[in-house]
Amino acid sequence: MNFCAVDTTINGGYALPMDKRQETILLEQARDGCEQSFETLVRQNSGKMIQLAFRLVNNRSDAEEIVQEAFLRLYRSLGSFRGESRIGTWLYRTVSNLAIDHLRREKIKRKLFFLKRNSDDADPVEFTPSSEPAQDDQLMAREELATVVQSLDKLSPRQRTVLTLRHQENLSIREIADILGLSEGSIKVHLHRAIQTLRAALDDMGDKP
Repeated sequence: MNFCAVDTTINGGYALPMDKRQETILLEQARDGCEQSFETLVRQNSGKMIQLAFRLVNNRSDAEEIVQEAFLRLYRSLGSFRGESRIGTWLYRTVSNLAIDHLRREKIKRKLFFLKRNSDDADPVEFTPSSEPAQDDQLMAREELATVVQSLDKLSPRQRTVLTLRHQENLSIREIADILGLSEGSIKVHLHRAIQTLRAALDDMGDKP
């Protein structure tokens, strides 16, 4: 891409959230080879996208790689990007789908790891209860946290994505449906099943002595 001057008379060089018209101007400049315009689009969206990816995959490094890939795909698609939807919507869809693919790969890796570990003839680990109440409380807190994390792992990648978009990104059912390319009814089903799974895990945790 070539360097070019961005019109800094609008929102001080787009330092503030831009509207549809301002975004369209940047897109047109980026298509014409303006490196600075594309970098402005990246700056406007990167923070929110990294936050989304991190909430989905729970790993900062993986989240940054996912967002980097999403922006690379946006750059490659500049010529065909028609601008019917906002760039943010396109990025939501791309980051969510990349995160779903990542979670699926991670599930396969974990299954292979546990299969290998269970096939090894390792000595069982002995557990010695702590005599310190404070240490016992810390252990229980860690176990409760582990239960919640494990319950998230029980969700399908799509269920986890729907749950995150709804309850952490505060998107509407319709917005989530548009992002993931599913019907609103399908989104509601995924959301209901995800909540049921988490509720069951929390109930099990509450039943423990």
